[in-house]
Amino acid sequence: MLDPHCPTPVPEPLDERLTSASGPLKRYIQRIAPNNSDAADIYQESILRVIEQARSQPLRNPLAYAVRIARNLLINKPKLQTLALDAVDELLCPTPCPEERTSQAQRAQLLQDFLATMPAQRRDVLIRRRLQGESREQIAAAMGISDEAVKKHMTRALADLQRFLDTHNHF
Repeated sequence: MLDPHCPTPVPEPLDERLTSASGPLKRYIQRIAPNNSDAADIYQESILRVIEQARSQPLRNPLAYAVRIARNLLINKPKLQTLALDAVDELLCPTPCPEERTSQAQRAQLLQDFLATMPAQRRDVLIRRRLQGESREQIAAAMGISDEAVKKHMTRALADLQRFLDTHNHF
């Protein structure tokens, strides 16, 4: 694209150039990598290094740079495995991020609301069996119902739960 105040073309932002080049880069890496797992690792590491390099100096051709990095990574494969392990260690986080916590809280609330709509015995059977791990016999004795009634409540509870999950795809 051209800037009217500048006679030379203004390059596209790096993320747009990388996005448009991701297909050819992936195909190239899949041709040279010994397997799909290595190809995925090499692709990710190549893109990461291109982004890191672009922070310190502009890149005229990020695709060519990514291809060169991929080729070098394949040649130095043992180094790639060490880098991948180091990267995993850096990415591990003992607690979920705020977005994940919010999402988990929302899903928990939806499930609580769903359970509240179930008939009391059905809900109790489901909770005792699936969450508390009680046997059918234990549930029957504690609730004063037959084994067959526990089976029916469990079957209906699971059918209700499946319908709920089908209508709430984000679970």
